[in-house]
Amino acid sequence: MRTLVAQLKVPQPEIHVGPDPSVNEWNMAVVGLPLWLWTDAPRERNTSASGGGITIDINARLDSIAYDMGDGNQVVCADWTPRPTQVSPVDAPSPTCGYTYQRPSLPRGDYTVTATARWTAHWSALGYSGSVPLSSTASRDLPVGELQAVVRR
Repeated sequence: MRTLVAQLKVPQPEIHVGPDPSVNEWNMAVVGLPLWLWTDAPRERNTSASGGGITIDINARLDSIAYDMGDGNQVVCADWTPRPTQVSPVDAPSPTCGYTYQRPSLPRGDYTVTATARWTAHWSALGYSGSVPLSSTASRDLPVGELQAVVRR
């Protein structure tokens, strides 16, 4: 059974951040503005194998994603919503999974955001069943800076 679980490939979580720093004029996320976090990873994977008159079925479900934000904080999300393009970053924090940086990474460099997807693989064969935890990890560098306003009279 462990061999079949090992053959079940759970995808790495592709880290999406919105608004993405690549689409603004500063090329960075901004301190104090909410970020939306999400992945396009499928929520479920299934496989089965037969041999010697026995069939083992495995259904793996994505339970949550833990984001290490690179600044010493972590966010764990059981659900997530992709950020629509027409949403104002100032007015709309994510309704499901988000984070707001309080300190810049720049000019020292970027924060490395690491996402760990936590899966549970449920198996059944010959009237028996059980579960096995699985995980996959991905990282992304994220520049975070401060914007300063100057008022002139």
